[in-house]
Amino acid sequence: MAITYSRGHINGDAIVVAFDICASSDIIEELILKGDVDRFCGFLIKLKTYLATAQKGVTFDPYKFTGDGWILLFPPDTEGNALLTFLRDLCAFFKREFRKDVLSYLDTPPLNTGLTFGLEKGRLEPITMYGAKEYVGRALNIACRLQNAIKDRDESPAYKALVSNAVYNDYFSKADCKVYKVVRSLSNIRAGANFQCRKINLLSE
Repeated sequence: MAITYSRGHINGDAIVVAFDICASSDIIEELILKGDVDRFCGFLIKLKTYLATAQKGVTFDPYKFTGDGWILLFPPDTEGNALLTFLRDLCAFFKREFRKDVLSYLDTPPLNTGLTFGLEKGRLEPITMYGAKEYVGRALNIACRLQNAIKDRDESPAYKALVSNAVYNDYFSKADCKVYKVVRSLSNIRAGANFQCRKINLLSE
């Protein structure tokens, strides 16, 4: 099933979801040494196919593949429970299939494996670069930095999301999930030394 790049529904504001795979560099390095790196590449294709299927249930644009994850753009009118269900289902799929397709073939699997997420909302400005539609905006920067900061002060970051207070209040404040108030230092973000946000456990511990 082909993934759909339909950016017409992103008109100014968007919810930005950035996610990637924990310890992907270590996993790829071991697979290269074993001559089996195609196994990781094959899983990425499987993950892309899953995202294409998920588009039937909730509208989003798979804006950018980042090498070991994606940046997804959701319309601002996305319903909170639908967004949370998408994230949880993605985590459950990944945990099941990555263990079967990749981790079971490693001799020294990392202690922490899974997906980490960062979410922010805000206005995105469209630009055209080499004939392709791209976006710039603070929400993109913050979502990516939140995703990276999930590892700070957390020995088990997998299947967790750092979300801005705006995202939490608008989409997850009434959701049935474990939520913690946290503060993170985000590089290159104004007042980043005191960025208040929420950490959400997407899978049951």
